[in-house]
Amino acid sequence: MLYALRDETGAIVALSEKPLNDQWQQVNPKDPALKAFLEKKMEFGKLVMETSDLDFIRVLEDLIELMIEKNMISFTDFPAAAQEKLLTRRGYREKMRGKDSVSLIGQEEDLL
Repeated sequence: MLYALRDETGAIVALSEKPLNDQWQQVNPKDPALKAFLEKKMEFGKLVMETSDLDFIRVLEDLIELMIEKNMISFTDFPAAAQEKLLTRRGYREKMRGKDSVSLIGQEEDLL
């Protein structure tokens, strides 16, 4: 059984497995407002994941840079297409921050 809290227009703004107070109403699984609510939540979840993906890409870039600096891998180990993408991203990041290279880990830190 699902219960919904609706706004003044009748749109669902929250769902629960039980009514949390007298404003919560039982909702029919075929209610179009339920479908709209769930679609909106999926869109929000997708946006959260996309933002997280961008943050994670940044971490991977820094990890690659660190491994190259520590001579654990060589830049030339990457395929040409990957090298080009890494150089392009590095250039964008340097332009955004000025001449200093951007890194999540400071140059003085010796982690490995």
